[in-house]
Amino acid sequence: MRPRAVVLLAALAGGPGPAMAEEPRLDPRTVVVLDLDCSSELGRRAVTLFANGTVRLRDGRRGGEKVYLAELSPEELAGTLRRLAAEDLDETDASAGGPEGEWVERCRLDLALAGQKPASFGFARYASLSLALSRVVAVAQELGDRAQAAQAGAHRLPPGYVPRRGDVLERRDGARFRVVGLTSDRRGVELVGVDQPLLVYVSRDDLAGEFVALEARREP
Repeated sequence: MRPRAVVLLAALAGGPGPAMAEEPRLDPRTVVVLDLDCSSELGRRAVTLFANGTVRLRDGRRGGEKVYLAELSPEELAGTLRRLAAEDLDETDASAGGPEGEWVERCRLDLALAGQKPASFGFARYASLSLALSRVVAVAQELGDRAQAAQAGAHRLPPGYVPRRGDVLERRDGARFRVVGLTSDRRGVELVGVDQPLLVYVSRDDLAGEFVALEARREP
C-alpha cells in the first residue's frame, strides 16, 4: 500500500496531519484498507475492503472467479476499522508455514489502517496464526460472507421455478449445468456440466440453494 493511502485513511478517521495539505485527494473507492487473498490449484477466494465501505469478494476457479459486492454503512465501516485497529500485529511474524500441497491454500493479507504502518502477512491456510492475526482474518472472512450473502439475495432462480429438460442453470461458483431430467422418484434433478463433463444430482428442494440463475430455457 502506498503511503498516500495511509494519509487518506487518517483523513477519513478525522485525524489531521501536516502532510495532508501536500497530498492530492484520493478517491476512497480506490483505496484498499484490507485485502485477504487465498488461492490454491483448485480456486481462489479474495476479500477486499475499500475505504468507502465497499466489500468485494472474488471467489471460484482461478481465472473464472465470480465477483460479489456489498456496501457497509458508515457506522458498520467505522466499527470494522475499530476492530481491525484494536489488534496488535507488531509481534506477528510476516510469514507462517503450515501443511503444503497443490490443494492447500496460501494466503496473503495486506492491511493499511490510519496511524499504523502498512503490513503484509503470508501464511498457509491451516497454519497456526497469532491470536491477533487470526482475529483480523476472521474479520476479513466475515466481510467475504457478507458480500456473498448480499449477492445471493439479488440472484436467484425465478420464483416457483420448475426444472425442464434442456434448461441451463448457473451454479453459485459460476459453473453452468444443463438439466437432463428428474430422477425416477421425481425428488431429484439430474444435471450435466456445460463446460466440463460432470454429472450431478440435486434434490429439488435444494435446487434454489445450489443454483442462482436460469441462463437459458429450451422452448417447449
